[in-house]
Amino acid sequence: MKVSILHPFSPQAAGIVEKSVATYHSQPHLKALEKLTVLEETTCKMEYFTLKRRYYGYRHNEVVYNFYPVNFTWNGDHKKWKKQTSKKCLKIYNKNTPDVTIINMSGHSSPFSYELSKVILKNKKQYIAMLGGQHYTDNDRNRAYYKGANHILVHTHLQKKQMEEMELFQHLDIRVFPLGVDCAVFIPKQKTYTAPKLLYVGRIVEWKRIHLAIEAIAVLKENGFPGATLKIIGPISSQGYFDRLLNLIKEKDLQNNIEFLGHKEHAELPKYFQEANLFTLPSDKETFGMVMIEAMACETPVAGIDCPGGPADVITHQKDGLLSSPENYSQTILEYFKNKNSIPEIEKEARQKAVRDYGIDATYKVLKKSIDSAFYGK
Repeated sequence: MKVSILHPFSPQAAGIVEKSVATYHSQPHLKALEKLTVLEETTCKMEYFTLKRRYYGYRHNEVVYNFYPVNFTWNGDHKKWKKQTSKKCLKIYNKNTPDVTIINMSGHSSPFSYELSKVILKNKKQYIAMLGGQHYTDNDRNRAYYKGANHILVHTHLQKKQMEEMELFQHLDIRVFPLGVDCAVFIPKQKTYTAPKLLYVGRIVEWKRIHLAIEAIAVLKENGFPGATLKIIGPISSQGYFDRLLNLIKEKDLQNNIEFLGHKEHAELPKYFQEANLFTLPSDKETFGMVMIEAMACETPVAGIDCPGGPADVITHQKDGLLSSPENYSQTILEYFKNKNSIPEIEKEARQKAVRDYGIDATYKVLKKSIDSAFYGK
């Protein structure tokens, strides 16, 4: 059997360094594919678009990585992830279609995803639509795309529930595909409590709302924690937003409290999670942030926003993490560090939940069942 997980966008369009994609992006999917390759003797591929002119590929461990060149457009759409398309990808799929293709795209979908789905169905193969995000575009093209899928995968139960209430997804088979973490790699280490250490990992772009984490440092500094720090790891996807963050840091006099560390390889992340006292996830547009589970596995609780289909599907407030409205984000974090006696128990609960509910085995089991369902009709 041949299986592909196709991300119909270039790594750059998603704020990912292309040369690092095999060690940074979609790691739970990769680990599950590697296991599927070994245990089921399945040929597995992880595929992306590229801004390079030529198609290329390589093998990473047990999985083949392919990169299809995007079609160049004078208006710059070839750099926009929802508008990218690749004739090369369609041509190769037309000649050699995998038995099962999992297409990973946002709820808005894309014209390319629909065109590819027609090629797959014409060749009597199966595709699974994997959706991220909390917003969906309802049009005839997307309705046909979702209807043609063997089933739909999402990453949280809240997202599934939200979609089942929408006319766009009525009578469709929607399943939850949990993203697992390697709990033998992301492990806790002894923490120090000289001052609150906050961490953010992700792209620097406005919808991630990193300014809320910066404002939390200002509130901590003003209320008895002058040494509070925030480390920000990730590429700059919006220079304008990054400049506004720098201005906010200067305005709040936080130059000595906040550090931008740029991009880090996935293998480098455990030590940062282990050192942090709290991981910040301040966006209200997250569905399932993998970094959230990785932090929890390192006994670093997560401060997330209480929003539908997001961290609330994972975090139990004040038991294994924090949930807050955007307006109360800073205050919630301040109260957490003021109530220091409860911190050790919350840290332990965070790790226990990650190990119990979000290990790699859980991801593999759902992936195998999903592929078997599409291929064998189980």
